[in-house]
Amino acid sequence: MADVVENGVVEDTTQEQVDTQEEVKSDVAAEKTYTQAEVTEMIKQNVNRAVAKAHKEAEEKAEADKNEAKKLANMDEKQKADYKQQKLLDELQSLRDEKTRFEMTNVARGMLSESNITLPDELLEQLVTLDAEQTKANIESFTEAFQAAVSAEVKKTIRQDTPHLGGGISKQTNFGASLAKDSKPSGTLV
Repeated sequence: MADVVENGVVEDTTQEQVDTQEEVKSDVAAEKTYTQAEVTEMIKQNVNRAVAKAHKEAEEKAEADKNEAKKLANMDEKQKADYKQQKLLDELQSLRDEKTRFEMTNVARGMLSESNITLPDELLEQLVTLDAEQTKANIESFTEAFQAAVSAEVKKTIRQDTPHLGGGISKQTNFGASLAKDSKPSGTLV
């Protein structure tokens, strides 16, 4: 204990109170306040990073377009037509794959909801493939594993320890005997 004198009054201060006061001071010191100039500088840095990223992406796209133009310039008419046709077929296949994946995701979500399981899209994407049979197998495997894990956790939670022999049972006492024992004969009659 320490004695603190404030306004002529002596107070006892425990170590706990001193520690608490130090924690409050350190918490206040940990929360940094920024000036307007610092905030402006942070915003400027974030904007510069975003502009640099957009500029880099635009340069990469321009370079890819330039390379494609060079390719096309060196080709004759038949090669150009074949190249454009192949490019369109690749784009068409990409769109079909995207549509299939979207439809498979909806089917998978329905299968999971039948089992009362709701998953975020990020995890659901891991289970869905372009092949219906593989997606179905993934969903069934996940559902079994999920239900087994939930069942094990529920059993663990509701499990109770077996009671010890005679541990919680108290001996019955005669109330009248205990009352007589507690009252002491004083020798005076009332």
